[in-house]
Amino acid sequence: MKPILLMAAVEHELAPALACFENKEQVTIAGRHAYTMACEDHPIIALVAGPGAVNTTQSLTAAIERFSPSLIIQVGCAGGFAKAGVSVGDVAVATEEIDVHMGIEPETEKKSVRRTPLPFSLMEKEGRQYTHRFLLDRDLADEAVAAVRNMNLTGFALHKGSFVSGSTITATASRAKGLFDLYCPVMESMEGAAAAHTAIHYGIPLVEIRGASNLVGKRDRDNWNLPLAFENSCACLMAFLKLKCMPPAAKG
Repeated sequence: MKPILLMAAVEHELAPALACFENKEQVTIAGRHAYTMACEDHPIIALVAGPGAVNTTQSLTAAIERFSPSLIIQVGCAGGFAKAGVSVGDVAVATEEIDVHMGIEPETEKKSVRRTPLPFSLMEKEGRQYTHRFLLDRDLADEAVAAVRNMNLTGFALHKGSFVSGSTITATASRAKGLFDLYCPVMESMEGAAAAHTAIHYGIPLVEIRGASNLVGKRDRDNWNLPLAFENSCACLMAFLKLKCMPPAAKG
């Protein structure tokens, strides 16, 4: 049975989910910290990938080459877009990842977040050309949302939509507005597009679940709530994981 791979940038993002497993073994994957365990006898690997696109790609590639997982679930915190109706503590499931730094800079001196798509593709998969937008499995995203709703989790709202990723964290209201006007995203992170790119390359489905630790825009650390984002995103992760690991007979 192929394992399910859980991944996050830092261990704090995985900690509430890891606490749900009694028997965990620590392993090392290409210099990265990881755990092996089981959910309903289904093998699970939890990978601490490191922050940013390069760490994500290196560690995820190593884990895929070693374990050939059937599914990748990325979990963690992110900035939520207030214009999408997201509040701190809310959770969102991605339908696509958009690399906001990939493209051609506008030929103007005016500051803008807009990028013209690359004149060549980064990869081709199943007849689709990929430049900066990476479509995720919509059916799995729907399953994740349904699993969370069936668990009747309370205290936060659940969203589904486009995520944006970039190596530069947004820190102004004007950039947040520009990103929302261009892409209508619900969340911003640093690692999602790299994970999506890698997963699509290998033909492995990816589900991304993130909790909003803050709102995208002017940085105000006094209003951040990282523990709440970790707790809520991991609660949603476990709801979805239990569904995927449930024996077929139990699913009805």
